[in-house]
Amino acid sequence: MELDKLGLGRLKGWLQKASKDRKLTRIAVILGMAGIVLIWLSSLSPGKETDPAPTESGAGLTEAQYRQELEEDLTRIVRAVTGDQSPQVMITLEDSGAGVYAQDYAESSGGGSKERDSSYVVLKDSGGSEHGLSLQQRQPRVLGVVIVSRGAGDLAVREKLVNTARAVLGVSAGRICVVEGR
Repeated sequence: MELDKLGLGRLKGWLQKASKDRKLTRIAVILGMAGIVLIWLSSLSPGKETDPAPTESGAGLTEAQYRQELEEDLTRIVRAVTGDQSPQVMITLEDSGAGVYAQDYAESSGGGSKERDSSYVVLKDSGGSEHGLSLQQRQPRVLGVVIVSRGAGDLAVREKLVNTARAVLGVSAGRICVVEGR
């Protein structure tokens, strides 16, 4: 793309002009310093700070709450598929989820070999507590599902329930048990 199409041609021209004119250079430096001072002053102002509650899974839910939410969602879907108003759904979780934290890498070479050291990025809050810089939270993995429904005696309905659970939870059919209820 050409610089003029992006409007960068005018910016480039202004920057070249500013670099030749000492008055514009001084104004740019003063504005930059004023911006830095304002940012620094804003960090000093006593604002209302809230410490977020620690979460055990990525969406701010505990493992039990996450499992219960999945079970309720799947129960609603089973009701819609089978027409059964009281199906039972049980989900077991493999783990409690995991976090991915930012790392800092440093490479050093000596004696013909390269070494790569890594350390986690740690942030200190206003209370002095240290926390890793979280990049991503992974939800707990589903280990297995049991669906008990009156309509599950029909093979077509059973297949629909297995396929629905596979799609919703991302598990293989071998981890889904569908049983006809009473």
